[in-house]
Amino acid sequence: MQDYCNLLRENITSLTSYSRRWICRIEQQPLLSSYKTTKDVQLEIVRTPERHVELIKARVEKIEQIIATYTTEVEKMYPRALFGVTHKHYRMKATKNLFKAAYSSLSELSDKLKELQEQETRAKSALNDNDGQSQTRQQEILKDIREEIERIKPAYDREKESYRERATKIYQECRELEKERLDLIRKTLIKFIKAAFSFENVSAQRQIYEDLSSMLQNQQNTSEDLDFWARHYGVYDPTTSRSSLMSHTDDNRNERNSTQMASQRLERSQNFDTLSHTTTEIYVNESRIEHDEAESAE
Repeated sequence: MQDYCNLLRENITSLTSYSRRWICRIEQQPLLSSYKTTKDVQLEIVRTPERHVELIKARVEKIEQIIATYTTEVEKMYPRALFGVTHKHYRMKATKNLFKAAYSSLSELSDKLKELQEQETRAKSALNDNDGQSQTRQQEILKDIREEIERIKPAYDREKESYRERATKIYQECRELEKERLDLIRKTLIKFIKAAFSFENVSAQRQIYEDLSSMLQNQQNTSEDLDFWARHYGVYDPTTSRSSLMSHTDDNRNERNSTQMASQRLERSQNFDTLSHTTTEIYVNESRIEHDEAESAE
């Protein structure tokens, strides 16, 4: 999360640097290279990253809050070791002691049983190598070893079962602690992906695009810029000016549109009058028919 946050900060720096660099370049361009409405929209576009930077800053701030919360929880759960930089769970030492205590008795019996089994192996080997008198002595030693094994083995089995019960209980405690850790990671990641990748800023991002698109369509005027260029060189001619011609064309178009709209309104009005007249005639005829039917009934 911190690395991602650092990348966003680098992006902020790059966008800000880009905006400042190109504002300066466009402003310093020769008049005949960049001018009038086209220059204005160019400047507005290279200034826009500043608005985008604000959205990124808001995202960075949210992620930093998530990191701070997570760090606080980790410090509680895994305080730093004294004079060290590593983190250990606050229950780690106590849990290790519980496992050590639970296994100590079993470990003693296990070591004793293993030692007796090794003695049994050596006694069997010695029994085969010695003469008759020595064999008798080795048989007695082997018998004693086996009796000791038989005596310790049940105690070992009981201690092994006891250890399993205690270890299971300790494991359940560790499971709860591990669940706490995994839940913290899950909760933190949910917050992180929402802050880093959600569509919370999509409306603001779209607004930037719509503002730029509208500005470009409404403010940039190629004909006006060409007239400016012509005036600068002293060759401007209003009769051949594209902006003048377009203005005249627009006036004619507007006049035609006004005439057409007036004609359409008149036609709709006439249609309405005709419809009203027709409806009135139908109503009158229906009334006459009803009157005639009533007289016939009488």
